[in-house]
Amino acid sequence: MIWLRVVLAVALLLQAVSSGLPLVAFVAYRLGLIHPTSGPAATMAPLWRATPAWQLAVWLVAILVLLASALRLVLRRSALLLYIVAIVANFGLQQLMQRSDAYRQVFGAATPGFDYARLAILALVGVLIWWVEQQPARRKGGLS
Repeated sequence: MIWLRVVLAVALLLQAVSSGLPLVAFVAYRLGLIHPTSGPAATMAPLWRATPAWQLAVWLVAILVLLASALRLVLRRSALLLYIVAIVANFGLQQLMQRSDAYRQVFGAATPGFDYARLAILALVGVLIWWVEQQPARRKGGLS
């Protein structure tokens, strides 16, 4: 089952990268590396200014916990609890940010609801992590 563990770890890595790219833009703006005058960066500036540092810290921790979960999968250790912690933190932070005035200013008055297809995929990944952790380890070497 190592192949499934690797596939799941890659999926978690891609989720972490997907979550991390907006965080990089936030930090770059806060450090003065982005000077938005027009275009998408200028549109995002109100949200970047209004987001408190503690939210960015929680976001970073959630990404790091997701990466730790991916590593634990590859190392054949339990990863489900870390995965759940990362997803709950990420989801909670997303909901908190979507309720802010700055978010509505950037993305419009109609705050988008949580994407249920994404929730289903996250749940499926969680179930697969649980399932792969229930499989007994093979005694005779190999990558099966």
